[in-house]
Amino acid sequence: MQNLKVKRRPNRIAVVAAWVAVIAIAYATLTHVGFVYAIYFKLAPYLMRPAMQTYAHFEHIIAFAFLGALFGIAYPKRPILVCIIVLGAAAMLEIMQTMTPDRHGTWIDALEKMAGGAAGIAIAKAVQWLRSAKDKPS
Repeated sequence: MQNLKVKRRPNRIAVVAAWVAVIAIAYATLTHVGFVYAIYFKLAPYLMRPAMQTYAHFEHIIAFAFLGALFGIAYPKRPILVCIIVLGAAAMLEIMQTMTPDRHGTWIDALEKMAGGAAGIAIAKAVQWLRSAKDKPS
């Protein structure tokens, strides 16, 4: 019996979720700052009321880690493309944020987003590697 290689196509749900996440993050990054504060005040009671600055740092890292993981799952065979999209989105959104009247982009924010994105990509790759190691016969 011959082993047939099955080509895995990108999971369409993951692809759609990844691109929707980019749109949502872009909206939250470029919209009026009041939107961000509204989200903070809704979540603060559940998060033990962190300082707004602390919340912002964690939000940057977590949002882009989630984004990196989604893109890593959506495009498992294209790690360079995934890195370009996730890390490029972090840089471009910070640059675009400087063009809005009530927001400001900073290097620290861009680096936090890039670190979160890289962590998410690494987590997705590690899960894929573990899954493929588990599927291989000993």
